[in-house]
Amino acid sequence: MKKIKNILLIILCIVLVVTGTVFCINKYNDNKYGKPDPEQITDYTDLNQYHTNIEDVDVEYVDRGTFQGFHLSPKNRQYKGIIICYGGSEGSPAFDVAEQYAREGYETLAVFMFGMKNQQKTLTKIPLEQFEDVLRYTDEIEESYPITVWAASKGSEYALYLASKYDEISNLILVAPSAYSFSGLDFENPGASWTWENEEVPCIDIQKTPVSVTFKSMVFPMIVGEPVSFREIYEAAINADSDKDDKLIPVQDIKADILLIAGTDDQMWGSYEMAGIIKEINDNAKICSYENAGHVFKGNGISNQPGMRMRLGGTEEGNKAAAEQSEKEINDFLKKHHSK
Repeated sequence: MKKIKNILLIILCIVLVVTGTVFCINKYNDNKYGKPDPEQITDYTDLNQYHTNIEDVDVEYVDRGTFQGFHLSPKNRQYKGIIICYGGSEGSPAFDVAEQYAREGYETLAVFMFGMKNQQKTLTKIPLEQFEDVLRYTDEIEESYPITVWAASKGSEYALYLASKYDEISNLILVAPSAYSFSGLDFENPGASWTWENEEVPCIDIQKTPVSVTFKSMVFPMIVGEPVSFREIYEAAINADSDKDDKLIPVQDIKADILLIAGTDDQMWGSYEMAGIIKEINDNAKICSYENAGHVFKGNGISNQPGMRMRLGGTEEGNKAAAEQSEKEINDFLKKHHSK
């Protein structure tokens, strides 16, 4: 009995030491990386969070079937055509991007991929055909062509698929692109990210990443408050899929001109490497890559989200330089294709 008590005491001491160590490491990392900005948007489906009173721009919310989003129309329109904007896996409609270009005189749409009325509630099994509701709406806009789709991260995966199906898309601007179709991000309702004609689009299943990689890259960092890096998880999932070539997005079917924007230090997924794959398959693609830049071109490469700290890559200086240089490339691309 005494021996059992001693063993239990030792176990208790170990638990207390481990718990205390984890607590101290978390506190250290909170001081090192900071905490989430309380003013950042966490629920992109809350329409009250969008500031639609924009000087010299008329903003209207559009509710047309599966087309849920905003139409931003400059009072002094300078360019022909439309820019359609999509955000990433966070579920945003990239409203800030649409606002920026509307202020510059472009007709823009900020469109939700999921999460809104008549749409999939989470990022899984999203019908590519929902883009047809957007196209029907653009037909009502004067000088609606050319159509450029601006998309970032998971949205770029979606946009590439759309362009492979719909020749109405004239141009693509893809920030942190993917060359593959990956599985959806609803782990309670697993499946492909996209569907076409009621069939799931073949995808690389990130849930099949080896447990050791998931623990090292995600689980352990979450326990101690370190930034999570998803890059190794995506790369391991690609390498583990013997049919990965069948999961490549069919960019060979895309007629649109493609501008690819990528940081060489992207720690979310290997967008720079995947941009190279896209370019190899479709010569209409142009790559603009930036050293010391990550998944998004702002901050020090660390994103403090509620419940998770993520490593996005890049340095403060590298991301700032990439933001400035890529903005010039995008502006030149847009003026080339949209000038009257």
